[in-house]
Amino acid sequence: MYKQGKAVHPGDTLGIVGPSSTLGNHSLEQGLAVLHALGYKTKLGKSATAHWGYLAGDDALRAQDITDMFADDSVDGIICLRGGYGATRLLPLLDYQTIAAHPKLFIGFSDITALHTVFLQRCRFMPVHGTMVMSLGRNASAYTKTCLAKGLANPYQPGKIPLPADWHMESIVPGDVTGTICGGNLMLLAATAGTPYALQIEDAVLLIEEIGEEAYSLDRMLCQLEEAGIIARARGIIFGEFTRCEPNEPAPYEFTSREIVYQYAKRWGKPAVWGFPAGHGTDNTWLPLGMKARLCCQADDPYVELLP
Repeated sequence: MYKQGKAVHPGDTLGIVGPSSTLGNHSLEQGLAVLHALGYKTKLGKSATAHWGYLAGDDALRAQDITDMFADDSVDGIICLRGGYGATRLLPLLDYQTIAAHPKLFIGFSDITALHTVFLQRCRFMPVHGTMVMSLGRNASAYTKTCLAKGLANPYQPGKIPLPADWHMESIVPGDVTGTICGGNLMLLAATAGTPYALQIEDAVLLIEEIGEEAYSLDRMLCQLEEAGIIARARGIIFGEFTRCEPNEPAPYEFTSREIVYQYAKRWGKPAVWGFPAGHGTDNTWLPLGMKARLCCQADDPYVELLP
């Protein structure tokens, strides 16, 4: 069993940390304005305004910032600044004992997948795959903002995950399975495979999303998940958004990202769905990792349902 973070309501305080890339002040202010408009107070960690090259401060600062936010009793939940790059550099530096002793809602996606995995497996609490400060300030849809507000108030609400208006998912491989929701960004799942920080969940309902990678790169990373044994441990696959993952120049000797995903999903033969609203698009749902979930890949109306 995994521990749960407490609900966060308007008037409560969200801590802001930058585990990965830095963010310009204008984008930070825009994202904070959205959180404030929803009624939350915010507390900035040092990494929220720091920069060290392309990172939000050096590794020691970013790692300490995360630990401090978990230990700070005035902070009710934590939302990440943005993804990008840098979270894997922090994995040997985090104080897992302190973090595990103060479970809180910890929200992010993309590069934050590396942290989600270790918080699940080492700290034994449920982080959340969801929007971040940069996305809120730039292109998050009304659906994304609603999912955030409802998720903060009722983080582990069972039921079918609602889809945006006029949104349709497709079953790739039919079937009906239950398991533990986990995963996130494909590159981070592949990058940590073979390390002490690799995803090891045995009954995974595995989320996979990506941005800015061409089909051959997706092919390589999906192959890595397969050969590292991550797929063998999964019961079903949820393919989220694959944003800007098409060939830069159409060519006769090329695959699309969709074709590559379908090839692997059918080869694996496990229930799989395409087009779940999670990832780098404007619509990004609230998904508590570590919860039990049902993946129903029926032909006409596939769905993901969080279970009590």
